[in-house]
Amino acid sequence: MKYSTLMTLILLAMQQAQAEEPITILEPLIFQGDDTDKNLNIAPKERIETANTLGDAVKHMSGVQSSAFGPNSGAPVIRSLSGHRVGILENGQAINGMNAISGDINIPFDPLFTKSVTVHKGTNTVRYGGQAIGGYVDIDSGIISKMLEEKSANVDVVYKKGFNDFSGHGIRINVNNQENLSTNIQFSTQQISSYKIPGKSKAAVCDTAIISERGGIDSALASACQRDARIEQVFNKAHHQYLNKHVLEDIAQNPQHFYDYYDGLESAKYTDQAVLTRYVNGAYREFVNDPNPDYVPNTPKYVESRTNQDVTPNYQKKLCNSYARNENMAIGSTYFLDNGYIGISADYKTSDYGVPGFSMENKSFQSAYEDGLPVTVQIKQNRFAVDALLRDPLPVLDHLQIQASKLSNRSGEYIGASKANEYQFDSHAAELVLKQMPYKNLSGEIGTALNVRDVKGSGTQRYLPNVKTTTQAVFIQEKLDWERFSVDAGYRHENVQHEIQDQSFKLARNAANSTLKNKSFALNSFYVGSNFKATDYLDFRLQYSKSERAPEINELYASNPHYSVMTQEEGNQALNKEKMQGLELITHVNWDAANIAVALYQMDFEDYFYLSHSGSSMRNRLPLKYWKQTDTKVNGFEVDMNYTFDLDHFGEVQVGGFADLVKNKATNPESLRLSNDGVYLPNMPTNRYGAHIEWTRADWSARLASIYYDQPRYLGKNVSEEVPLPAYNLMDLDIRKKVTLKNASFDLFMNGSNLLDEEARPHNSPLKYIAPLSGRAFQLGVTMHL
Repeated sequence: MKYSTLMTLILLAMQQAQAEEPITILEPLIFQGDDTDKNLNIAPKERIETANTLGDAVKHMSGVQSSAFGPNSGAPVIRSLSGHRVGILENGQAINGMNAISGDINIPFDPLFTKSVTVHKGTNTVRYGGQAIGGYVDIDSGIISKMLEEKSANVDVVYKKGFNDFSGHGIRINVNNQENLSTNIQFSTQQISSYKIPGKSKAAVCDTAIISERGGIDSALASACQRDARIEQVFNKAHHQYLNKHVLEDIAQNPQHFYDYYDGLESAKYTDQAVLTRYVNGAYREFVNDPNPDYVPNTPKYVESRTNQDVTPNYQKKLCNSYARNENMAIGSTYFLDNGYIGISADYKTSDYGVPGFSMENKSFQSAYEDGLPVTVQIKQNRFAVDALLRDPLPVLDHLQIQASKLSNRSGEYIGASKANEYQFDSHAAELVLKQMPYKNLSGEIGTALNVRDVKGSGTQRYLPNVKTTTQAVFIQEKLDWERFSVDAGYRHENVQHEIQDQSFKLARNAANSTLKNKSFALNSFYVGSNFKATDYLDFRLQYSKSERAPEINELYASNPHYSVMTQEEGNQALNKEKMQGLELITHVNWDAANIAVALYQMDFEDYFYLSHSGSSMRNRLPLKYWKQTDTKVNGFEVDMNYTFDLDHFGEVQVGGFADLVKNKATNPESLRLSNDGVYLPNMPTNRYGAHIEWTRADWSARLASIYYDQPRYLGKNVSEEVPLPAYNLMDLDIRKKVTLKNASFDLFMNGSNLLDEEARPHNSPLKYIAPLSGRAFQLGVTMHL
């Protein structure tokens, strides 16, 4: 859909509305999913405003963790799936960019004024396409008002001071005419200079597990630890009884002879003979050799030398290069009609932060390591959006919604001050959804979506070509609902086309591709589900789904070193589309003050995309990996429990907990996969067990929560098996107080994270061996409402 056409339609609708009778403001229609969707989890604003990344904002939910690529980049990981398999939305529209391709690129996110974050666990390709094959996360920024505010002017001012955590401040202003027009303006910024950590930046296994007692080297662990590890046979100076006087005098007079005549061998300087006769300057000469002061009888000529030294520094109590600065500015206006609204918004986000622990130079063996340069990331994003909704546009329609957006995201990786690579993502998207008027027990919606994305790269370390991707889709969802039983189903057809924009991109010598070609994929996804309310306190949902995902541009076309994932990444344009069959059973028990939810799921992937280790390492010690496919099974469970005690005048106390487990396992893997990658993929989430107690009374609230991350049991391989790290426990505290004055109210809060100051290294973090989570941290803050 052309933007000029869309804006013309919107202006005509506004003109028509202005000519009609005085406007009656109706209640908004907010899309958070159907009541039958048991997989929706909403992070409250109190959790969001203390988070540093989107992953941090949702990692307290069962089945959801953060990718933790250092403290400044954390994306949601849902049931072991992330990247291209988890859709990232803002106000219902996709904002996936470089963050899905490169783990060190953070998702632009404003925690101070975001209203809520909704997580859908489990596939939702029917509604949001192949990039939601593992679920989605939707950020509700609140920048477009969906209903008219009660007061004509509202001001929120936020200030928070961090101790080993982000400091930040911001302001949000709403002005409206109490009739039909409302405008929001907001600005926020967050920053930190560096993080403190409990111990050393590198894990203890970097000292103890790289070189085994038998003498083998775990090269994958050495690379992950940024260590130069070698085992060499070195000449033993104590082996020979005498010093070779002839050689020593020759080298003293002609130093270059040590390499020209003696091949640089230290053993040439020693001998077992007390007297040697040599032909020198046309005559024989006798040399009486001096005794070797280091001589030890019966010692071997060569001894084993083991080297295990840092390529990048191992810091104590501090996570070097962990600074961050984020800024967010946005404006949004809503014009209310008598039967809906039209909203427009514009926002600008920037991020500048360090990636701790490693250098993209990844220096080769025996280099001078002290001149290594830090890695930094710079992100700039502009987004313009339109959201229009009309109720009862036709007798058969309940409502019509049009959403459109233009997203421009520039993400760059820098070595020191020099640009290594930078990618510009320009996306244009539009979606039309028609919700039908309910007829007896039947309700549903039908929609169409279009997304056009241009990706252009630059820089000396560029690893992706310039590609234009066009996605077109139609979808339908219907539901039959009776008193205690319902059945719902949905279907989506989607076409994805990748077009190479030029042939200037240079492939690596080891590339699987020879000449880059355009690729297109036709995708079909559907689901069918059923809800059964057995009693007033017990209900079940069973869902079967079949989903498809097209390979993304890095999976098809990547080539050359990709330092942010510490791999020479090689795409394969012969990849097939990824298919998944999923089965999920969810049980809810709501009995008096108790609430229990249990989810069991299994996802069977056909042609699951993964990076396979070739068994070889390229220049600068980077492992050579190729995108391949294999059948994979993902299964697991989640249990959530809560019980609320009513203490009358002392308020309410809620106690609860959760447990989650997930396995990501190849089915019938080939021998090379078993040898180089193992049955389980590396960097997968580990088992967790959480507990919390929360107290509320009038204007007070307090929450103490703990999540235990078990030692990983299902280990993958990078030729060598992953080395597991110890279990750890993260304990958090949040205390809040609301104070109301005559014309203002204040929300005061104090929160603490990692109160036990544990060394926490998430197993799913690519930087787990060189960058732990931050140590004990606190934030003090206040939000003023005028």
